[in-house]
Amino acid sequence: MIAPGEADAAGQLDSVGLPERADLPERANLAELPAPADVAKRADLAELPDPAGLAAPTGQLDLADLSDSTGWAEPSRLMEPVRQSELPDETELARAVLETIREASAGPRLIGLEEILERLRERGLAQGLETAPQADARLRLAAIVADLPEIASLASRSGRTLYHDPALLSRAYARLLDDKDVPEVLVAEAVRSNSREYPRPVPVEFFEKPPFDLTPPEIADILESLAAKPAFGDIATIQTSTGTAYLFSSRYLPRAYAAFLAEQDATLVMNP
Repeated sequence: MIAPGEADAAGQLDSVGLPERADLPERANLAELPAPADVAKRADLAELPDPAGLAAPTGQLDLADLSDSTGWAEPSRLMEPVRQSELPDETELARAVLETIREASAGPRLIGLEEILERLRERGLAQGLETAPQADARLRLAAIVADLPEIASLASRSGRTLYHDPALLSRAYARLLDDKDVPEVLVAEAVRSNSREYPRPVPVEFFEKPPFDLTPPEIADILESLAAKPAFGDIATIQTSTGTAYLFSSRYLPRAYAAFLAEQDATLVMNP
């Protein structure tokens, strides 16, 4: 005998003992169920106040109306490149560099990139150069100087590159300034420059004046050192009939011609 609710050998449930369908309670109509007491009616979003004033009149959010104060940017501007107007003013920077070099040349003195950069900092104009590492700032500054047609560069004996304005400080004078730390070279190159470019010999007293500012004892020591070194073998001395000593370079002036020019110069000095 099969117990109520069990399946027979054929797998069929015995309906005996099961409640009749009519005895089951009718399915509740969910639509008729009352809302739980703790559930409020759904708020109408259109009726909510707009605390930020962001919604458009239709109730839709308009991205075009977002201000920068919200911290959001328009999607169309997120990938925009930096505009040229937002970059440092290259013209103003180049003008400041030019003025800095000219001020040094009027000194008269030569100036390097480090000092130019320092002067720009003092004037509050170095921000554009210093957005990159220090080495990059010098490279960019060097490029700006290279684009200034008024400015000349000088490969210093110290290994640095120095700058000057030839309109205020001639190339020959700039070389003399660079040689001031090496007195022998200073005197020899000044003598060679005068013999080559003018041409003319120079009186020994010439080196007592600026930019040399050497004393007579210093000049005597330098001439003695020059005479002892083969590298300066072209530097020679002649004496005029008045006893004035002149220096010249035999590379560019024959001795006889140098003696003639020295006599002529000494005569002009005595009889201006």
